[in-house]
Amino acid sequence: MANTNIFEPFVFETGTAGDNRAGGDRTPKKPDRVLAGSLSPSSTKLVNPLALVDTPLDSTGVPSIYCAPCKKKFSSEATFEAHLQSDKHKKSARQAPSSSLPASPKSKSKLHPVVQGALSSMKKAQALATKDPAVAATVLWNIAQDIAQFGEDFVTRTVLDSALSCMQAMDANTDLRGVKGSPGAWSARSLLKTMLECQLARARLESRSNKQLAASLYADALCCYLGIPIDSLDIAERDRNPTKAWALADQLVNSIPRKFAKSEDIDQATGAMEEVAAALFAFSKTESNTLLWRSVAITSMAHVFALQKERTDVAFLAVRRLVALFDSAGLGHFSSECANLVIDHHMQQPGSRAMVATAVVNSLRGHDLVRASCILQKYNYRFEEPWSRFLAQLVGKTADADTIWLSTDAWKLWTQISNANAACDRHIYDLIESAVQRELRPLMWYSPAETN
Repeated sequence: MANTNIFEPFVFETGTAGDNRAGGDRTPKKPDRVLAGSLSPSSTKLVNPLALVDTPLDSTGVPSIYCAPCKKKFSSEATFEAHLQSDKHKKSARQAPSSSLPASPKSKSKLHPVVQGALSSMKKAQALATKDPAVAATVLWNIAQDIAQFGEDFVTRTVLDSALSCMQAMDANTDLRGVKGSPGAWSARSLLKTMLECQLARARLESRSNKQLAASLYADALCCYLGIPIDSLDIAERDRNPTKAWALADQLVNSIPRKFAKSEDIDQATGAMEEVAAALFAFSKTESNTLLWRSVAITSMAHVFALQKERTDVAFLAVRRLVALFDSAGLGHFSSECANLVIDHHMQQPGSRAMVATAVVNSLRGHDLVRASCILQKYNYRFEEPWSRFLAQLVGKTADADTIWLSTDAWKLWTQISNANAACDRHIYDLIESAVQRELRPLMWYSPAETN
């Protein structure tokens, strides 16, 4: 992961060559801050940030100071600091999880002023969460962005969960979104957009230490945003077949209730699919093979979705990611199947012919003549070229065990074709020539060098 800001997309290594993004300037943008309604940062005295989390206000509106390891509340900071020096507290602190330990009193003076103001607003937002979730969600979402770069992960996690809880309440009841036109009101579009950003930020936070939980949060975030059942992604793992995964992706994309008419929304949807698929694949290396096929399903969805929205460059990039994903997982025979997607939809894209040639050569290297023949038949039906005719002939002669042609004519014919098309895409011809010389040499009775 190249990024550590949880409010910007994380880049996970998937083995894709070149840029991970396509289609103009798609530089990650920071999430929008929303107006904080009538609440403004307070100058109330700062207390330990962990003492505020999930702690109710007293009758005067001042939060009790809470010691998480000992599960006790204190009315003043002086008594709290005295408690921290007691043997009973030290024993409880040693036994408590590190995430529940309160920060040292000495660290409070080092907190950034932004954090101090944010914590004051957080107290008011927590008090408003039940009766006015629209304003509370606004404040908590802004607070989370302020605290993330300065505070503890435990605090950021709790603020994000509180903000998300308010957003989910508004999603379930439109009456809670505020009066239309007022500063603190939420539209359906802004709510859906911010809920996704909040859930993704939560998943990125967990990806630092708990990949299994992060994977679940990533998948939940995307499925909630798209409006599809999360269990449907597991169908791909059950079948473990790329062709069926593409059919599933088509079905899921067509079932998405939202139309995504605006360009900004399309960018957010494709960006979310890219990040979630990359994250699940990265986690699959250590967590579960189920995540691998969830990643395949989501990447396939990104391809279908981009095609429907006429983002052909983004769709082609999704196919390239599928190839890299299968290759990295040691499933090269599945990556060859992606050539069919290229032939059907992407022959106008740079590098498309090289992808088809590579798929055929890899199938031959794996002695999969049936797969190579199917790819070539489909390609030659619409885009026949000298190199593809040669490969089709090579596959046919190999299947027929025509040892005379393989031992005497194969290399001569290829040399003629290569010389006659010297001005064509040399990457393709060099790829095939290398395959004939090195990988396919056992099919011939002589070394190609002997004919030079």
